[in-house]
Amino acid sequence: MGKLFDTIKKALAIGAVETDNEKQKSKTSKITNKILLKELVDHFNDQMEELSVGKRLLYPMSFNILMHPDDYNTTKESLPFVLPEVVAAFYGSIKEKSKAYHNGVNFAPPATYWFFQFSACQIKAKDGEEDFIKRGEIVTTGNLTTFDIHKAQQGGIRSEANVHLSVKCQNSNTNDNNINMAALLGMDILSEGSYTFNFDKNLNEDTTLISATTNKQRKGLATLRWPAEDGSGNYKVYDMVDAYIEISGKTETRTTSNIVKINSDNVMKQHVHIRFDQTTQTFSLAAFAKTRLNSREVPLSAPGNAPQWMSLSNNSSIFLNDAVRIQFEINSDLV
Repeated sequence: MGKLFDTIKKALAIGAVETDNEKQKSKTSKITNKILLKELVDHFNDQMEELSVGKRLLYPMSFNILMHPDDYNTTKESLPFVLPEVVAAFYGSIKEKSKAYHNGVNFAPPATYWFFQFSACQIKAKDGEEDFIKRGEIVTTGNLTTFDIHKAQQGGIRSEANVHLSVKCQNSNTNDNNINMAALLGMDILSEGSYTFNFDKNLNEDTTLISATTNKQRKGLATLRWPAEDGSGNYKVYDMVDAYIEISGKTETRTTSNIVKINSDNVMKQHVHIRFDQTTQTFSLAAFAKTRLNSREVPLSAPGNAPQWMSLSNNSSIFLNDAVRIQFEINSDLV
């Protein structure tokens, strides 16, 4: 099954020698709302401690929670009530962490919203046998920005930053930040429920003010539009939801959803990167292959070095190799 399966199995194997009483308990154990809250907050705090550097707080904003089908079915109705408590606890953790910095700290979010996906799933082992996560056990993955397992399995393009994926298995210290994404996508998702919450820059912990939004309600930061590659005269449209995306060409093999793949020989792999600065509410662009921004040639950045960012204004035209024109339009709420 791959590295994710091995990681999960390793974690759940810790203390695998059980007494008869423990075996009986495992058959009747179940996930409670309090356990969900604790697991998510612990994962968040662990990752914030590991990822933060200097005065820059970094923390996961996307969580996939994998559960036994029985646990999923018994908890799914409670999730809209539990998750505001989780988000409020995240804000409290950010505030508490910020207290250590007397001259201010940058806690701007890596994404514009919190993302939670709860999935009832089974995993196919290397020998082809199906193996469920045990009842009463949770496996969570955390990422800086949105990683939607269900959509990624379908091959849909959604916005998401570069994947830094952490895995936490309940009652285990196993935490693997280099998970093979192909292994993750190899799971069978039996059912799933996704919830998003806009990030509150005031870190308000009042749960009555924290409410979920659906994909239809959530507007993108900007829209990218370019002619369809089939010559039909139609346009391909991409809504930039998260704060960092990459425009890449047909040789691109990555499947993470922040990759805007254009099926053209004139578009290079990792041709252009676009980012949104939450603090200044501005966009910028960096190019790694021939690019013009409106009528101006964009200085090329070198892989492995700090990108050379240029300001990206509303209604700009991005020309890739003088062959593909992308129209960039900022969401009217930000203009």
